[in-house]
Amino acid sequence: MERVTELISGLVSGLGNRLLQVFTLPTERLYGFYLVAALILALGVYLERRRRALAPDEGLLRFLFPREVYLHRSAKVDYAFAALNRLLYPLIVLPFVVSGATAIALVSGALEAVAPGLRFDLPPGLALDLALSLFAFVALDFGIWLAHYLFHRVPLLWELHKVHHSAEVMTPITVFRMHPLDDALTMSVSGITAGAAQALFLHLFPATGSAIAVWQVNLGIFLFYVVGYNLRHSHIWLDFGWAERLLVSPAMHQIHHSRRREHWDKNMGFVFSFWDRLAGTRVLAEEAGLAEGESLEFGLDGESEEEYQDVFRLYLLPFRKIAAGWSEMLIMTRPTRILLLVTLLLAGGVLAAELTQRGQQPQRVQLAELTWTEVRDRIAAGTRTVIVPTGGTEQNGPHMILGKHNHVVARTAERIAQELGDCLVAPTMAYVPEGRIDPPVDHMRKAGTLSLREEVFEGVLEDTARSLAQHGFTTIAFLGDSLNNQAPQARVAAKLNAEWAGRGVRVIHLDEYYAQNGQIAWLQQRGFADEQIGGHAGIRDTSELLAAHPEGVRGSKRAFMGGSTFAASGVHGDPTKASARIGRVMLGLKVQAALKQLRAAGIEDDLASMGQQDA
Repeated sequence: MERVTELISGLVSGLGNRLLQVFTLPTERLYGFYLVAALILALGVYLERRRRALAPDEGLLRFLFPREVYLHRSAKVDYAFAALNRLLYPLIVLPFVVSGATAIALVSGALEAVAPGLRFDLPPGLALDLALSLFAFVALDFGIWLAHYLFHRVPLLWELHKVHHSAEVMTPITVFRMHPLDDALTMSVSGITAGAAQALFLHLFPATGSAIAVWQVNLGIFLFYVVGYNLRHSHIWLDFGWAERLLVSPAMHQIHHSRRREHWDKNMGFVFSFWDRLAGTRVLAEEAGLAEGESLEFGLDGESEEEYQDVFRLYLLPFRKIAAGWSEMLIMTRPTRILLLVTLLLAGGVLAAELTQRGQQPQRVQLAELTWTEVRDRIAAGTRTVIVPTGGTEQNGPHMILGKHNHVVARTAERIAQELGDCLVAPTMAYVPEGRIDPPVDHMRKAGTLSLREEVFEGVLEDTARSLAQHGFTTIAFLGDSLNNQAPQARVAAKLNAEWAGRGVRVIHLDEYYAQNGQIAWLQQRGFADEQIGGHAGIRDTSELLAAHPEGVRGSKRAFMGGSTFAASGVHGDPTKASARIGRVMLGLKVQAALKQLRAAGIEDDLASMGQQDA
């Protein structure tokens, strides 16, 4: 009984936390900071109304939180529907969302195939990162507008979108009065447009770092959330005046929800109003035809709203209406049909690629992420190869984190294992030889570097290999991402191979991964000089980390590293020339070098023969 109580308590606590996150996470639209900003703007509207004597006896609290709005039956349905949607979100929305990451991968691959040389060599820095932020922001906004436009123009989709427009009053919670399929389709279309734009920008300007974010929110979205976003779904009329020719104001969105026939299907933009200007669907606040102090009535047509004042009807009613009149819902204008067809083809292509990718998800390869019985069963099923990655904790200049090698080798080891199939990856060794400790030499001269004596490192390697061999692994591959790891790995491999000769267990030191991977030749062929390429924390290392773990590169410091000396900064080379695109190539070359060495050693023949034996 006590255990049941604990489970129920944990479940209730988890659900409560999920609901509270709407107000406590900056990535949420109702984050407390955004609500406070909206309240400040609402206060300004109130003071202006008092100044103009539009409601001289109206108190502030009465203006901000009128009972007839916040306790209206429609608002109560909003609260319940929003809470239920929030709790069920991972089940009823996320499975139907097409990932923007898939769009990035598809567009990047297509551009590499058709226009590999279409690039502009601009210096990295704040300007490029700001440009990427704006470009992706505008593309995201276009995707939201496009989806919204189709929801209003395509009768079948309109039945889903009616759920949102059936609100008779509006509060900030009304933003969540969205049918799950409406949410999923909007997120999919906007994710595709934003992903495609980001891929295009990074292809054209490979020196770009990453989009600028505030609290993990795109800078443009963050600013828009601050300037009254939560007043869009409210009774408070805030227009932007002349700025409405660029931005959608709260007042413009309230016009969008108006019952007046002349306001139907207008102002479908999210942030920018010029999409509606181009489509002929924009109505500025000054064009709304309202007398001074007049309020709008919200909803559908004054009668249809009645059907939607029940939480469960909001989920099911659209499907009933679609089933009852689906033939009539296929009627639409020719431009809308063309726009819908193009959107469906693009989204369908991305969805097909994502479903293919989901269906081909490799099984886990990280040894530390498996239970002992899972490892036992994998070995019994024929997985006899294991990679032992070694990284390091060393200085990498002022612009990169100390754990650079660990992130890089973890990524490449996983890719190698996935490529091989029947292979696992041991935990990455982060403690390796980095130079004498006292007096310090090499990287030990810079704060934060951690070093082991070579004999200690060799002992750890040897015992790791012996442990793996004891469990039944027959091919143990040392994968070192740092120079000082190479010689100890070679010595341990030679020692164990001599000892285990005839036992059917071998140790491979994958030296070609580090020393014969073709990275320098690739960079030289693209015009980089040897002094730019360098040997430590330059183009190669910085690009690899940008691709494997971009959060580990301090862009503001990288932008000023060109020409720095190794003694002063710990950098040999020019990291300002690095990019994530170059990094992906660098990682790929390392992976291919390791695979080539493993294949030359007959690793895939071994895997195949083991599979036949097990069968």
